[in-house]
Amino acid sequence: MVYEGLVHMKRTIGLALAASLLSAGGLAGIQVPDSLTVEQAIQRVIATHPAVVEAGNGVSASEARVRERQSAFTPVVTAEGSYARVGPVPSLTLNNEAFSLFPANNYDAHFSLYHTVYDWGRRQTAVEQAQTYRRSAAENVELVKSGLAYQTAQAFYAVLFLQQNLSVQDDEISALGQHLQVIQDKVKAGTATDFDVLTTQVRIATARSQRVDLANALDERTIELRELLGLPADSMVEPVGAFEVDSTSLAVDSLVAAALAQRPEVKLSRDAEASAKVQTQLAALADRPSLGLALSAGAKNGYVPNLNKFQPNFSAGMSIQLPIYNGDRTRSQVRVSEAEESVARSRTQTLARRVTTDVEKAVASVRASREKIQTADLQVRQATQALDLARTRYQAGVVTNLDVLDAETLLAQAKLVQLRARYELVQGRYRLEQAVGDKIW
Repeated sequence: MVYEGLVHMKRTIGLALAASLLSAGGLAGIQVPDSLTVEQAIQRVIATHPAVVEAGNGVSASEARVRERQSAFTPVVTAEGSYARVGPVPSLTLNNEAFSLFPANNYDAHFSLYHTVYDWGRRQTAVEQAQTYRRSAAENVELVKSGLAYQTAQAFYAVLFLQQNLSVQDDEISALGQHLQVIQDKVKAGTATDFDVLTTQVRIATARSQRVDLANALDERTIELRELLGLPADSMVEPVGAFEVDSTSLAVDSLVAAALAQRPEVKLSRDAEASAKVQTQLAALADRPSLGLALSAGAKNGYVPNLNKFQPNFSAGMSIQLPIYNGDRTRSQVRVSEAEESVARSRTQTLARRVTTDVEKAVASVRASREKIQTADLQVRQATQALDLARTRYQAGVVTNLDVLDAETLLAQAKLVQLRARYELVQGRYRLEQAVGDKIW
């Protein structure tokens, strides 16, 4: 019963470690070398991922929108030409001579200019609104880059973790194989039984089955990382790195303050507030008058005394437009804009709470991982000593084969727990950096 319980426990731990890593993925297109650090992987994904290109196109569109709004400050110049054949042509007769009142063939060609001289700030407010959209588009680029960077780091270290997990599993299988050889020698010498051989072979088969599961999980995560980098299916990518233990400051107050100042999501929400505020101002200006200047110069026929002569002409004038009544539409638009502005402020406040929670949870995770590492290091040392002692006693005939197998299993489990704790610390540190809004690209 003890043996079966240990086998079941070990299988459960191994499968849980592998299954917990199935997340993240992406697309990018670039050729990378076989050996790749996490920094190189992040830089390559950020440089070529289609999502970054798409977000960059959004910035270009918003910049074009700003220029479009700014064009309202320049005059509008048009060229027009027309021809009209009119008939019958009215005429008068004086002294037995007929005079046409206008020509039958009418020609007109001219340039027109219209310029809004003053509109009580509507154009400038529209420009400011477009500028808020441009800031939002730029922040969206940073948000996309941040998501891809941390997604890449997560996939990178998941592959690295599974590779080292497999290494631990291989070490256990190798140790069990060596132990099987010792037992078989003892069987030949008559100091062990076939039951001891069979028990060890079962342990080896169980370890190999767990290795298959881990290898499959590694293949899946490697495929995800390769897809994120945009590599073909036959490309080899070998992550290079280590699960380092650091002493990053965990002062929650300062980390929350930094997060509220630099998280792309917070900046986007504040930009939305500013845009809603400008929209309210713009809606309130809808009833304001506008003053414009109109100029026209060209040539046409139809002037007396020679109606068919093509002569230069011009016109100049001022115009004012004063809205009087539009069915309370302006007031309704202002109310809608004010409501949207209030919603944007509430959304920012809600986001600020979530950011604070993200930071606090990430800090707690890092602290817990650091404590786990200390405990796991101690467990590995103790399990190593226990295995050495069990092997020595087994050689002396003091303990059974099952005791040695249990010691092998406990050491493998301790190494996996140690590796898992270091992996969780690295992942927790990246989650903390993401929660704070730090750039890792």
